[in-house]
Amino acid sequence: MQSVLMEQANLELGLVDTTSLLTLLECPVCLDHITPPIKQCVKGHLVCTDCYPRLPHCPTCRSAMSEERNLGMEQVSRLLKFPCRYHPMGCKEAYTLAQKEEHERNCPYLQLKCPFHGQCSFGGALSAVVPHLKSDHSVTPVPVQPSGTLFYRAKHFFKRNLWNFIFKWDDNLFRFMVKHVHSSTVGRQENCNLLIAHIQYIGPDSMASQYAYTISLFDADRRKQGPKFQGIVSSTLKPLESQVSKDEVFVTTFYTARDHTDQFANLNFIINMKCLKVKEKVDIEEPTPRREETQRTIEPQPGPSTAAD
Repeated sequence: MQSVLMEQANLELGLVDTTSLLTLLECPVCLDHITPPIKQCVKGHLVCTDCYPRLPHCPTCRSAMSEERNLGMEQVSRLLKFPCRYHPMGCKEAYTLAQKEEHERNCPYLQLKCPFHGQCSFGGALSAVVPHLKSDHSVTPVPVQPSGTLFYRAKHFFKRNLWNFIFKWDDNLFRFMVKHVHSSTVGRQENCNLLIAHIQYIGPDSMASQYAYTISLFDADRRKQGPKFQGIVSSTLKPLESQVSKDEVFVTTFYTARDHTDQFANLNFIINMKCLKVKEKVDIEEPTPRREETQRTIEPQPGPSTAAD
C-alpha cells in the first residue's frame, strides 16, 4: 500500500480549468451557477434548487426529475471559487461558497435604494442601509423572535394609504409593506380599491428566494382570522406593483380589509416567516464537560421582543 501511495505522489496530475467546471455547474433554465443542494433528473442532468420545484421534467433530456441530490457535485462545488453575482456590474471578486454569500450581502457593486421612503435619494451598499435609516429617518429595524412570528398593526386605516415596517430576522433585513391601490393601476380586472401586502428582502433577489411567509388579517375585537396568503419573499429591487397581477402578494378588497379593522380603525396582521434554505449541519467535537459543569443548571435566556407601530 505504501508503494502505491508513493507512486501516486510522483504522478503529474496537472491542473483543472475552473472555468470549465463552472460551465458544468450552470443551470440550463436560469443560467445561474448551481450551488448546494444540487438537484438533478434521473439521468443526472443538473438544475439549481430555485428552478427545480417548477420543472415537470428535465429541461435537457425531458426525463423525470429525481428526488435525490447529486452529492458528488456538491463536494466538487465546495472546492471551487465562484465569481460574485455582481460581476456584470464590475465586481472582480471570486470566493468559495463558504465566503461568497457574505461578500454578496455587502458587495459595493450592489446598490440599494432606501427601503423606507420612496422619495429618498439614498443609494448604497447593504452595509450602509441601517446607518442611513437611523440617521436620516430615525428608524431602527425591529428584531423579530427566532420563531419568525410577528404581529403588525397598520394604524389609521382610513387616513393613510401606505405602511412600511422594517424588521430583522435570521440575521437579515426585511420590509413589510401594506398599500392601498386601485385595481386598474396594477393590471387587475376588478374595478375597485385593493389592499396589497408583501414581505420583501432588503438585498439581492438570490437571497430573497430563500424565504417564504404567511400573512393573515386578524380581527382583534372578534378574535378571529381573516383572509390568509402564503408567498415567497422578493427583493426590494423588484417593484411591488409588478407582482400584484401575478398573484405573488397578498391582495384583498378595501371593503374586506375594512371589515377586519378594530374599534380604533387599525388593521392587524399576523406574519409567519420561514427559511427555505437547508442549513447544513457542521459536526463539531465538543469537549467533555467537567463533573461540576454537568451538575450546573442553565437558566433560559429571554429572546428579543417584537414591537410594531
